[in-house]
Amino acid sequence: MLRGMWRTSILLLGLCAAPLAMIDEARAEPYLALRSGVKCNGCHVNVTGGGMRSSFVSAHSRDILKYPNWFDDLTKPIESFDGTINDYLAIGADLRTSARLIFQDEPGDDGLVDNNEVFRGRLDEVDVDVDEAVTYLNATVIPDLLEFYVDLRLAPTTDAREAWGMIYLPHDFFIKAGRMFLPYGLQIQDDESFIRGGRNGSANTGFDFDLRSAAVESGWMSGPWAVVLSVAEGAGDRDVQVTGSASALFRDVTVLDSVFVGASGNRNGGDEETYQFAGFGGFGIGPFIYLGEVDFIQRRVAEFDDPTGPKEYRGGFIHYSELNYLAFNWLNVKLAFDYADYDGDLSQRADDSENRFSIGLEPFLARFLQTRLFYRVSNGIESNASHNQSILSAEVHLFF
Repeated sequence: MLRGMWRTSILLLGLCAAPLAMIDEARAEPYLALRSGVKCNGCHVNVTGGGMRSSFVSAHSRDILKYPNWFDDLTKPIESFDGTINDYLAIGADLRTSARLIFQDEPGDDGLVDNNEVFRGRLDEVDVDVDEAVTYLNATVIPDLLEFYVDLRLAPTTDAREAWGMIYLPHDFFIKAGRMFLPYGLQIQDDESFIRGGRNGSANTGFDFDLRSAAVESGWMSGPWAVVLSVAEGAGDRDVQVTGSASALFRDVTVLDSVFVGASGNRNGGDEETYQFAGFGGFGIGPFIYLGEVDFIQRRVAEFDDPTGPKEYRGGFIHYSELNYLAFNWLNVKLAFDYADYDGDLSQRADDSENRFSIGLEPFLARFLQTRLFYRVSNGIESNASHNQSILSAEVHLFF
């Protein structure tokens, strides 16, 4: 009875509570939405956020991105390209390249590694790669009525991440159909966070930038409020996946500069039927921005001790927090913490719990350039060495 009520409440929150929402949780850089007070669709062509940037970013880039004025040729170019071809056609791009030093201990004679380390002395891998090369195309077929959008990834693989058409309806409604990311949780840029896709099979929600589906999505936006609901193909042949999200962004609430609250729900059928619920939010005060998310997951899986037996619902719990501090009015300092427990019971199966701590600098140096330097520590299952790593990474992000 309680389990059924819990699953039903997830669907109700994901599908019906959405009228208290801002679209799609400021996908990719949520702290910027809180810092600037500008909703996702203000900075992105896609009304649900992320991907190609709008002309608003070009006009107000310094106020939103907070970059220094060190090199006039870079920060104040006489001429620059903002992606606009004409009144009906525009393009954009993102390029992320990185270098990583991955430290990982060798398992002991018992096959286990220490899962309580901050620094690890053994360099296991040096990884230099193009993490992402993406190009965008937006065609305004009929202004304020019909739009066509393509998000094409060129590296590390080649595929269409998003391709959809959208119709703007009266009274601030819209409907979108095609291939798209599903609206769930705080869709931060860090795809290896537990609230995204995780790393090396760690705990995760599965909602990262590799998860996109053929779907129909509808929504409503008016003032600070918005709502989004999508129906996509499910895991089973006769099933569908339903995802709903609700959130709101407010400015100047008592002593706070901004406040962000929301919830998401997802139900995916099939043999491993899954229900997920996320509650998330944040606030900004002065140079500080806080964001957090908690996820509750129920997945129908086989018992640990009897993998061939009947499947039972097993819970999961994931938490994420990040604190951003704007130093010198241009340098974003980020502290982030992930925690996950596979069965959702914090008092049992302690070996299944894992955590990750991140500290880093991620300044924008110009309207077209961002850099990142991070140190991340993961401590997880003792029997899986790749869940216990320390990673030093540097990234260069070029975009327009």
